[in-house]
Amino acid sequence: MKNLFLCAIALMVFSCSSDSSDDDGGSASGNGTKIKTIKKIGTNGIVEQTTSYEYNSEGNVSRLLFENVYGETTDTSFEYDSNDRMISFTEVKVDAWDDIRTEIDYLEYEGDVVVKICQDITYENTTSSFDQPEVDKIEFEYNDSNQNVSLFTHFYQEDAEFSTCDDVSSVSNTEEMEFDANGNMTRYENSDYFWSPSYLTYNYDDKNHPLKNVKPDAFRKLIGASSVNNINSANEYNAESNELIGTISFSYTYNASNYPTVMERTYTSEGSSAGQTIRYEYTYY
Repeated sequence: MKNLFLCAIALMVFSCSSDSSDDDGGSASGNGTKIKTIKKIGTNGIVEQTTSYEYNSEGNVSRLLFENVYGETTDTSFEYDSNDRMISFTEVKVDAWDDIRTEIDYLEYEGDVVVKICQDITYENTTSSFDQPEVDKIEFEYNDSNQNVSLFTHFYQEDAEFSTCDDVSSVSNTEEMEFDANGNMTRYENSDYFWSPSYLTYNYDDKNHPLKNVKPDAFRKLIGASSVNNINSANEYNAESNELIGTISFSYTYNASNYPTVMERTYTSEGSSAGQTIRYEYTYY
């Protein structure tokens, strides 16, 4: 689950991404609106990471497949009840040495929003003493209108082979978010940045975010992808002093429906010259 959330945040600021299939060209240059693939392109023009999206007959996401140049894959499948409500998803991660990590996430709701995820994690083909069964959980708090997640609290349980979700009490980190009236994330802070705590603020354009039409809405919210527009600039600040650490600039190419087909992101440390530009390419159904 944490991998899914980080990839969603990466679409906005950092560096996680996805790929395309044989017939991507028409949608990329036309007016597609539902995300199909995303590529992260290296400076040498090689596709470094690939994520492909598939949907069921109801239009809800049914599978995410992540692959990278190191031979690592993460295959995530989603389960729904008879009312088309997402009830669980299974994430199978295989590393370059064929070690397998399987995570099953069970969703708990209050009304139409997810308030908790219980995670059962197991390992195969690994001899590491650290890769023991785990039971983790994530709890979600929402803003006043229940539109967006304002706080993620991540819990973990070591030596959890015989534990249940109710036994998990140790907090590993929190993630706090703020949103504007349009539902775009304007501030993000992760307590996990122990050595250099920082937070980010964002400004947006009026075009469509590539994940805008991923359904169900509850899933987009719990992976931190509820923003409807695209970031056109971001600032990173020291969380203790509020001093500016760096700036992030974005440039886009859009299709006929105002969804991005190309995004280039450049991070510049305060007082330094511009850093490396990372390129993403998007295709749609």
